[in-house]
Amino acid sequence: MAALELVQIKEILQKPQKSQSIRTAILQQARVRFHTETNYDSSSVTIPTTIFLNWVKALLPKDKYNVFLHLFKFPLQTPSIIENVYRELGRVFESRNSAFAYQFSQTEYDEDWRDYRQNKLNEPNVWKTVGWQHLKTAPNSILIVDIPPVQSTLRPEPYFYWLNIEDVIDYDVQCDGTTLNWIAFRQPGNVVAVFDDTFYRTFQLAPGSNGIMEIQSQLTESAHELGYCPARFFWSTPINECEKDIKKNPIFKELSTLDWLLYFSISKQHLDLYAPYPIVSTYASECHYENTETGSFCDGGFLRNENGDYIVHRDNTLEPCPLCSHKRLVGPGSTLEVPIPSQTEGIADLGNPVHITTIDADSLKYNVSEVERLEDRVILSLVGTGGASAVSQKEAINETQVAANFESKTSVLMSLKSNFEAAQKFVEDTICRLRYGSDFISSAVSWGTEFYVFTIGELYSKFGEAKTNGASSSELSAIANQILEVEYKDNPLVLRRMQILKQLEPYPHLTLDEMLNLSKLGILNQMDAVLKINFATFVDRFERENINILEFGRDIKFSDKIDKIKTVLYEYAKEKQQQEQIGAPSPQTGAGSEQSPAASNQE
Repeated sequence: MAALELVQIKEILQKPQKSQSIRTAILQQARVRFHTETNYDSSSVTIPTTIFLNWVKALLPKDKYNVFLHLFKFPLQTPSIIENVYRELGRVFESRNSAFAYQFSQTEYDEDWRDYRQNKLNEPNVWKTVGWQHLKTAPNSILIVDIPPVQSTLRPEPYFYWLNIEDVIDYDVQCDGTTLNWIAFRQPGNVVAVFDDTFYRTFQLAPGSNGIMEIQSQLTESAHELGYCPARFFWSTPINECEKDIKKNPIFKELSTLDWLLYFSISKQHLDLYAPYPIVSTYASECHYENTETGSFCDGGFLRNENGDYIVHRDNTLEPCPLCSHKRLVGPGSTLEVPIPSQTEGIADLGNPVHITTIDADSLKYNVSEVERLEDRVILSLVGTGGASAVSQKEAINETQVAANFESKTSVLMSLKSNFEAAQKFVEDTICRLRYGSDFISSAVSWGTEFYVFTIGELYSKFGEAKTNGASSSELSAIANQILEVEYKDNPLVLRRMQILKQLEPYPHLTLDEMLNLSKLGILNQMDAVLKINFATFVDRFERENINILEFGRDIKFSDKIDKIKTVLYEYAKEKQQQEQIGAPSPQTGAGSEQSPAASNQE
């Protein structure tokens, strides 16, 4: 596609073709933010708030709707649920086998790029912070790769940012719904930027004769040799095939369910207003109060004047009857007076004149259970089967269900990571081409395929089931490795230490009781049993006499390091066994003890 001509740019600004799509995208993001952001009031989500309340108004009678409005308060209930959803989906950043590779014509460019990528672009953290936030609240944003107007260093210093869809004037998108041919967007100071496959250009706008903003002058023009527009939609997944340039973020498919969840959460609060306070019904008793001086008399607990009109105070309240108005329910609740049945209606039981009507327990249970059901549906739908919901926490699951949960969660994360990979590759390839030109050859971006999809509790359950079912030692070791990686994924030094200890400890999958029972049968190596029982003590002694096991032997092969440490630990075990046989006390070890044999062997 050729560069846009000035006359085309003027026509774009006067008659943008994508105005309706942009409005739809803005409204869609507002609905997403309504259930995602924690807001103090409705000022930032006015439109979706109005849409939601109009929907509720059509469902309820006027008096119930008025109460609903009083109970409808920010912050809303649904954002806390979506926060839990995104906490689970955030596992997409915790893959065990992510990989990023870049190829240049010379190795010096590779080193320069790695420094530029980390220190100038703030990668990869920027995807976990800014990118993650845009996914949650602005999936229709545009990724822009820009260059400074003046180059001040030896090489160009391109950068990228997310452009809000609200700032876009018009664009032309390819059939994939993601790649742009050109884009025009607003900048501060009545400036408009137009990027296409040839130029970066900016123009100064000013009001025209008809009041519409028109191009007054061209401010900048920078040619690039990319051959494509340095902008694209951040997210790739569309809401449907007919509207490919409207993007679907993770919670979009459950927006209607979230509306119902919010409705039932507030309705439950409405019912809670009545639940603590019963309705008391009593037989109505006639009051014959009459004030002969003023001519006022009682009518239903309130006074009328001599003309038959109610006596009204300045605050628009009625004057209560001094005789019968105090004969009401003491404390909170509602009082209802019913007439005494006439002779034709039957004889009333005046011996029990007061009846208490409480809220139906089934109604209370229904509202509670419906809120819980909708919560579970949202979480299971968005996170994957076996997500962080009450369902997976309450119910025991078998091995088949564990495998199904793994597949379900992984498929959700794979969809997320493929979108992030495409966005990151576009940004990095474009920046490398702008900075290094033809010296940049290619890149490979992979966020991995192995995610920490299970919690520690789920992994321990999985380990217990595998052990009960007679799984092999290698299978148990694989699950044990997963437990360590999940437990210490944020502390690499501790994780490394635990992996070393796992290599050193004999019978790592046996408990002490299991090991002692097998030892009594004579089928275990006795030296291994001694080391197993005293393992923590022996490791502490080794580190006192030598050095931390992380630092010990760091300049030799890992297998040799393990062998050297094991040799010392078995010497401790042999010494322990001999002392127990002769009943001698254990030697004092520490800073003043004799140097361990390992110290002389350390390389």
